[in-house]
Amino acid sequence: MRRFDFVTLKLFVSIADEGRLTAAAEREHLALAAVSKRISDLESHLGTSLLYRRPRGVELTPAGHAFLHHARRILENLERLSAELSEYGEGVKGHVRMHSNTSAIIAFLPCDLSTFSQRYPQIKIDLQERVSSDVIAAVRDGLTDVGIFAGHVPCDSLQLLPYRSDRLVLVTPVDHPLANRDSLAFHEATRYDFVGLQQDTSLQALLHEQASQA
Repeated sequence: MRRFDFVTLKLFVSIADEGRLTAAAEREHLALAAVSKRISDLESHLGTSLLYRRPRGVELTPAGHAFLHHARRILENLERLSAELSEYGEGVKGHVRMHSNTSAIIAFLPCDLSTFSQRYPQIKIDLQERVSSDVIAAVRDGLTDVGIFAGHVPCDSLQLLPYRSDRLVLVTPVDHPLANRDSLAFHEATRYDFVGLQQDTSLQALLHEQASQA
């Protein structure tokens, strides 16, 4: 076996999902002997074991987990490629890949993309939600054409254009000590517990940074 083929990649994902070679063979409509041969050839080609053979099924080795991660990404990219090319046959004339952080997707992009699509119906927009640091990395690596991310996130060697300003407000219960204030400094709110986004978001990082300086 000199290279990875689509059938083998898809088969390995099925084995990981099912946990048994027999079930994976049925799912992919292959003979069990053919499944065993493909996996053995794959392991021989890679020079490492991808599966632990157990009496009741199989489990992935560390190398198997790594291979599964890449196999899923390759298959997803192939499906996306097929979908994009079929759209050109249906009249699409252009395609723009866009990665954006959550704030822009929720607050601004629905209206802006709706207007754009009405004005340019033959341009396909592929929008994916990412944290700001991943958006920057995707633009640098050529994985997306346009990226929208928080302005305070460090970014070098990319052309930057301002998009929108996002206003932050404090939301409290009606009986909270800060509820009746017209305005307040951020350090006044740091005395209380916060409910925020997950730790790896740029907004959460900004709040942590500001809290440490309060």
